[in-house]
Amino acid sequence: MPVFFRSLGIAVVVVLWVIPDRDLWAGDRTGHQVIGVAGCTAASCHGGKSLNGGEAMAWLTRDTAHRRAFDVLFNETSVRMARQLGLKAAHTEARCLACHSTQATHPGGVKVERFAVEFGVGCESCHGAAGAWVTRHTERTWRSLSTSQKTALGFHDLRPINARAEKCAECHVGSPRATVDHDLIAAGHPRLAFELSAYHTLLPKHWDAAAELQRDPTQELRLWAIGHAASAKAVSDVAAARAEVAIKSGTKHVTPDLAEFDCHACHHDLIEPTRGRPTLRDSLGSPRWGSWSVPPARVVARESQQLFGQDGTAVESSLGQLAKLMQQSRLGIAPADQLSLAARQSSADLADWSRSLEYSTTEVERINQLLHRLVTTESDLEWLPTWDGQTQRYLGIIAASRTLRFTSGREPFSFATDADVLAKLRSHLAYPVGYATPQSFDSSVVIHSIQELRQSLAR
Repeated sequence: MPVFFRSLGIAVVVVLWVIPDRDLWAGDRTGHQVIGVAGCTAASCHGGKSLNGGEAMAWLTRDTAHRRAFDVLFNETSVRMARQLGLKAAHTEARCLACHSTQATHPGGVKVERFAVEFGVGCESCHGAAGAWVTRHTERTWRSLSTSQKTALGFHDLRPINARAEKCAECHVGSPRATVDHDLIAAGHPRLAFELSAYHTLLPKHWDAAAELQRDPTQELRLWAIGHAASAKAVSDVAAARAEVAIKSGTKHVTPDLAEFDCHACHHDLIEPTRGRPTLRDSLGSPRWGSWSVPPARVVARESQQLFGQDGTAVESSLGQLAKLMQQSRLGIAPADQLSLAARQSSADLADWSRSLEYSTTEVERINQLLHRLVTTESDLEWLPTWDGQTQRYLGIIAASRTLRFTSGREPFSFATDADVLAKLRSHLAYPVGYATPQSFDSSVVIHSIQELRQSLAR
């Protein structure tokens, strides 16, 4: 029988919780005051009427996953995890609160009387500690302040997709202050399998998302591209932080955690004949490093010039060098000094490239060409023949096809194919209820579905 991880029952592409690694703790030390959700929910403020019925009310009633992030630390799974990991209690453990609450998002911040950790991932987790700007942002002069001036006050402007992507990635992918390791996954924590365009679609909005999409009909495709850049940057930042911890401790080598490799290289049924190749061709038995986040970022980098008119060559090179460094050594036991340099270069290139995509435009024909390439590509260089690779491919197809609908008003596939084949493919890739890993994966099923999509592409 296949091996499964019991978890919190999260859907296939969205994992909403993460726990940090103590050794990589390096949070924001600005000291801005954290006022708590109560400071934002007055009727005359975000608790009042708006296009969405009040931002605070939307968060309170619809964004229940973030609002209840602290509550889940009391459930049966969390209690069992704490016991297995030798923790006193999940709801008092700093490594759990780092992403299950607003409290540890600002470790250097001062909490005022109205702050309550019970509100989970609240306003200030994303928008920044509000003590220095909560009053000023209601004044007429607020709009005249530059982004850097607002940032200095502790405010995070999340209108740019880059800012959203990086903020989400801090917990949903990982950061130097918050990672999910193999021990946590083995104890019951879901694996972090984050993809921004799918997450953004499912996230209950507390802003006028329809108007935003009308202003930018290509938003979902840029969410897909920038999201992969942010995810790969987060992976690079964690690798750099691990290397620096090793260097400071006098250790010459770094062993990344097993959670950074393809889970299904080990967790699969040995008699199953069509698993794809979760291990490397040229080094049998070695799992693929960064199999979820790294390959799709490299694909987008290769598509960047043709799709957005922005050169992704530097990203493809530096991210490729980082992946090569990790893969050339068994299970990623890499020289710390080399890893630090490679990871920092990858992070810097990804940041520059991601910013270049923020206001880039593309044309309907280029999007259509991208969709054709996503459906027709057979090379492993693009999409690994594994669950990770084919799920990321599916999500790219969804982002491109939805963007074509928004921009051109036409269906990229025949209606029957769109309704049936994509649904069948999603069903095959989805997690069973109560698990955070697929029950089975047959690459031949995916290949057959992709072939059906290829035949029905609009010409």
